[in-house]
Amino acid sequence: MRFSPKKLLLMTGLTAMAISFAACGKKDAAKSSDGSAAAESTTAADANLPKEPKNFGKVTLGKYEGVEIKTHDVSVSDEEVESYIQNVLENSQNLTEVDRPAASGDTVNIDYEGKKDGVAFDGGTAKGQNLELGSHSFIDGFEDGLIGAAKGEKRTLNLTFPADYGNKDLAGQAVTFDVTVNSVQEKSKPELNDEWVAKTTNNAQTTVDQYREEVKKQLLSQKEKNEKNQELTSALDAVMASSTFEVSDEAKKYETELQKDRMNKQLQQYGLTLESYLQMTSMTQENYDQQMQAAGENVAKVKLMVDAIAKKEKLKLNDEAYKALEDSYGYSKDMLVSILGKEQVDLQARELQVANFILDKATKVPAGADDTQAASAGESAGETTGETAASEGSAAAESTTQP
Repeated sequence: MRFSPKKLLLMTGLTAMAISFAACGKKDAAKSSDGSAAAESTTAADANLPKEPKNFGKVTLGKYEGVEIKTHDVSVSDEEVESYIQNVLENSQNLTEVDRPAASGDTVNIDYEGKKDGVAFDGGTAKGQNLELGSHSFIDGFEDGLIGAAKGEKRTLNLTFPADYGNKDLAGQAVTFDVTVNSVQEKSKPELNDEWVAKTTNNAQTTVDQYREEVKKQLLSQKEKNEKNQELTSALDAVMASSTFEVSDEAKKYETELQKDRMNKQLQQYGLTLESYLQMTSMTQENYDQQMQAAGENVAKVKLMVDAIAKKEKLKLNDEAYKALEDSYGYSKDMLVSILGKEQVDLQARELQVANFILDKATKVPAGADDTQAASAGESAGETTGETAASEGSAAAESTTQP
């Protein structure tokens, strides 16, 4: 397995997803508009978990009509558009083979074999592996040891695995890597012109100006969705804060076990165990259990509150409710049922329906400057975490055998 500083961010992201009740329904982690239990693919039947209790407890609802919700103006600046386009250009860089020694920032294609005490160890061998020097994708010393290497050159790297490496057999151990450099490639950033735009968008836009307008449109649409999601979350939070709950012990245990099982499945997707995750995040088993218990209890509270409001207002699941859920996920109802099961789809549709009901009757107040800055900071942090998780997740899916 690779050891990367970025992986700690990934692990933090996984914890956040578990505690905010998101789960992986497809390749990407899906989260409902209200930020609650989304895409619960785990059921008691398929995970050997306790049966769902008949008694979740009770709730005394607080005010849920006319709650105050702070709103934020949504706009996209020219600077944001240019920043987005430059990021696209950076990620679209071409690799061109060069006849010179490798430098930081170059990508080398390598074969390597790792040995401990002269014996090859599991997961330490690969062929035809691309590695960007300076990316800190491999353990300390590996990439630096290839600086200056030319095509066809063989090098032996004497390295030591980190003491907190996930594999206990290798943690803190001295090893050697025999590396052969197959090629050296440098990046070349494409030029922003009409030709690049037409090629990149498959002729959906054919000029730079058209592309800028489309980017601005998409960024604005995403910001509007983010704002709506934040308002839905705030609506539920406001009612939660003014309500009182008596959650049954059975419900707490049931939802906690669901949270743990879901987290284990997410870790498995990245080739990790709970033990290695706790090591990476410097979290104790006790702290982890406490987090899962808090998350489980919160899910139970949400269910109690949603059911109570739906019953009191006689809200029925209808085509409009399912359509809202489809828009939230970006998948059809039938597709969602095939992924999550009808029970979970109905649960999420009801929750979103109640959140929209609260929001529709809320008193919306423009946020002040401080609130707007805090919201923007939170949004940026969320985007960064999401991008990191996506990039790290893709890399983890490619291989779990890298040093």
